[in-house]
Amino acid sequence: METLGNISLLDRRKIGYFASGTIAYLSVLPTLDWATEVARREDVAVVSGFHSKMEREVLDFLIRGKCGIICVLARSIYKKIPEKYREAYNAGRVLFIAPFKTSATMTSRLLCQRRNEYAASISDELVLSSLTPNSSLYHMSLSRNRITVL
Repeated sequence: METLGNISLLDRRKIGYFASGTIAYLSVLPTLDWATEVARREDVAVVSGFHSKMEREVLDFLIRGKCGIICVLARSIYKKIPEKYREAYNAGRVLFIAPFKTSATMTSRLLCQRRNEYAASISDELVLSSLTPNSSLYHMSLSRNRITVL
């Protein structure tokens, strides 16, 4: 496992956040309301791959807030901090984790699945935007007690 950033974010309460590539329209506003609320909290860190469109939308809210951000990568660790994260990273609010050895600089479906499983395993609770039995995230909801579906 490789890390880059503020490792002490792992000591905070960790909320895993996931959204499928396609989510129900009715989940968008509750998700953005949740992101606005959690972004204000300094006592938590949100764990995600921030890969799907909705996850990236949530990231935009989190970056402007005060919470910690733990970005689990399905690729090798960044060589240079992406511009989007730079200010929050410099403030000690970001941790990047590459949980498994790979030389990949692009993601694959298998690596994304492994990334999501790792992110869920280090999270104290999970929040999902929309969830259907057809979603690749559905299996996570079956094995967790503390889960919220928006």
